[in-house]
Amino acid sequence: MNWKSIRLELASTGDFPAGSVSRAYLVRLPLNDEDKLDEAALQLAPTKATVRRHWSNDPDERGFVVRANGHWSLRCEGKDRLLQLDSGPIRLGGHLSMIEPNGDILPFKIASVR
Repeated sequence: MNWKSIRLELASTGDFPAGSVSRAYLVRLPLNDEDKLDEAALQLAPTKATVRRHWSNDPDERGFVVRANGHWSLRCEGKDRLLQLDSGPIRLGGHLSMIEPNGDILPFKIASVR
């Protein structure tokens, strides 16, 4: 198992054309040799798949990455945010989208993978 800490930072949006490093998630996930989510490893140790949400105008939130209704969800403080993982690798400089509880879709760039 190759567990990685992945930092997702808000990418360019209408409110933040340059993105925002102060709006981010730190996600811990197992990646396989192709840098894709290793679902089998996650099923063996689901409590290791953690998330921490840093949002400049909100208190930090902590939670877990869970499979819910066929999607990957970041479950923090009782709120689910759907993480849209396609079949591509999770690598530095890549992009992911997240659906917030209110339905907004926010883009995130992969700022680090350690």
